[in-house]
Amino acid sequence: MVGGHVIPGGLFYVGRHLSSASGAIEPALINPDLRIAVSSERCVVPGSGPELAYHLLSPVARKAYLDWLAGGRRTEIASGLVLLFCFGLERRVLLDGDDDPAVHRELPALAAESRRLLARYGAGSTALRGAFDHLLDLLELLTAQRDAPEPRPTRATPMAVRIAVARFAVSSTPVPAAWARAWIHHHPLLTPRQSERDCPAEFARLFTLRHHDRFGRGVIPADDGPGIRLRYRPASPGLATTLVCRPDLPDLFAEPRSLRVLVGLRDEVAAALDPYRRWLARFPQGRDSLAAVPLLPTELIDTRHGRLGAVRVWAERHLDGQPRALLDSGEFWRFWSAANPERMAADEATALLSVLARLGFGVEPDVRFGAATLTPGPAVLFRLGQPAADRPGATFPSAAAIARCAAAVVSATGPVDPRGPAGIALVAGTVDLAAALRLAPGEDLRLAARLSWLLTTRVDIERLARQTTMMTAAEREIAGHYLVTVAVTVDPVVGPATVSVLTRVYRVLGLQPDFVFHRLHERSTGGGPPLPRLPANGSPPASDRWPSPESSVEILGADRVDEPVTIQTGDGLPNGYALPWATPSADDGRTPAGFRLDQALVSKKVAESGTAAALLDAIFEAEPAAGHDPEPQVADPVHPVPGLDQAHGTLLHALAARPSWSREEYVSLATAHGVMPDGALDLLNEVAIDTAGAPVVEGDATLTVANDVLMELLA
Repeated sequence: MVGGHVIPGGLFYVGRHLSSASGAIEPALINPDLRIAVSSERCVVPGSGPELAYHLLSPVARKAYLDWLAGGRRTEIASGLVLLFCFGLERRVLLDGDDDPAVHRELPALAAESRRLLARYGAGSTALRGAFDHLLDLLELLTAQRDAPEPRPTRATPMAVRIAVARFAVSSTPVPAAWARAWIHHHPLLTPRQSERDCPAEFARLFTLRHHDRFGRGVIPADDGPGIRLRYRPASPGLATTLVCRPDLPDLFAEPRSLRVLVGLRDEVAAALDPYRRWLARFPQGRDSLAAVPLLPTELIDTRHGRLGAVRVWAERHLDGQPRALLDSGEFWRFWSAANPERMAADEATALLSVLARLGFGVEPDVRFGAATLTPGPAVLFRLGQPAADRPGATFPSAAAIARCAAAVVSATGPVDPRGPAGIALVAGTVDLAAALRLAPGEDLRLAARLSWLLTTRVDIERLARQTTMMTAAEREIAGHYLVTVAVTVDPVVGPATVSVLTRVYRVLGLQPDFVFHRLHERSTGGGPPLPRLPANGSPPASDRWPSPESSVEILGADRVDEPVTIQTGDGLPNGYALPWATPSADDGRTPAGFRLDQALVSKKVAESGTAAALLDAIFEAEPAAGHDPEPQVADPVHPVPGLDQAHGTLLHALAARPSWSREEYVSLATAHGVMPDGALDLLNEVAIDTAGAPVVEGDATLTVANDVLMELLA
């Protein structure tokens, strides 16, 4: 043979003389005059640089290379010899293509063989993998057509993606989600987000769903950019760097306008997955677990299958078409792991309740809404009815305190089954209470479930004071009217036990116990005013919304006897019938003629009041008697807590004001009381565990106060 040529179907060069582009001997040329040898020696192949050439191989290596070619390039062989074959492919594409028209027809076959060799031998050598990747980029660019690409990426490399999105632009076709994500991922100026690297499956699914919601079929990129250019540096030392251009395919990697909206979507998806990614970094075994559900975006939650689907079926079976169902909360331990089988920690219960909320279900007691954490015993499962908040509204704590007061009143007549007629009537009555307190949407269902649960528990009246301290005067008045309705519902006869308990609760609420008898009489006879309501703007209610005839004030007239008038000190509550703003005249037809005030009597009473005031001023402003010092004024001390000094006890009382505190708020509160935040927290929990068997404050970023433990400490 006087020259090298390609063996048909063999894709390699054979001959005695063939020069490379640099003038040296072509490295891929198989010279039949060179010796080959069969030996037991190990086949040593030179590296991937200029020393890699057929004529530089050892006889043993040449024999192995020829056997590999004769066997269809499918047997095991050193990666360096496969790279030598790649040198021949590069020469065929870059040099022979200028003179041989048949090369263009061979390009698809060359690309197919390159893909096969990359898949077969690329995993064992970085140099070999890089050489075939670059060669495939070149072949794909040379063979790329202007028609629409495949709907899904078959080879996710920068060049394949460049060609694909260029085809979308040329054909004015929307870029689907899979190619849009590949476009962003392989852009040289964009760094993948952490969520994209750590949660690839979740990222791909969420990106696809939101891409479809926002862009429909996809974004149509502009086609006015510069053409794709590839600077190819061959692996073969006998070939020089070549610049390949395709001006008919716009390079969208160099045109940022169409990419901005997709980058914004990518960042939004990554931010939505960040909580789940951070949790997964701490608990890598928790993927696809129920505990991960609250951290996932809503679109990724499948409520029909898997563990979450099993929980949904369990809840539906318990409800059986009803809005609420009474169950044993010990059943939660069957599908939710907790460190303590007797009591869930606050964070464990919070996570469980968040999972159920994603399915549209709620549970009482709910630690997020100021109740005790879950322990084996009665609990109420209910339908949320709509997407509900994970924290109480402004007036729900007061509503929960009133419900606890109602359960205390009910206890006077003995246990009441929430599923019985009396229990159903009581729970139905919470609708009026929710309307009066203007609860947030959906909290009326939670209030009904809370009362249903409270009916199954024992409520200590002496501990109600701690739970009603934050109630306003208007809310206390609403409670007074509502509790009378509760008493009449469970005890239509209104026996002495009911009256006694109701009177005690009135005292706890700071209401006049004398009102109990009058209101009970009104309710029992079917009369009485409707339940008052808080104003929509949050200001104190007008006096005409709070009818209470027992606290009305009589107007003195001319026919009254001239005698001292007993005045009861007002408690600031808006009770009693409202006086009209103006005195109607006889001419308007609304009031009988002759109604008037005796001005002489009024003047006399004003004068007497002035005289009495002057006398009192003289008495209380007088100097103290000689030898007697004035008694100092001492503020009422905070009720001491066993095991705590005054500073820590005062801090515990301050924490009782709210069901939860942020870490920053707690640090400020502890500093204001002159104690170290972390040390105070440890001391409070140690005393709580010794007293009640459980910590009183739990959590990290958000501190949750265990209400039942707190009540036992402050009792």
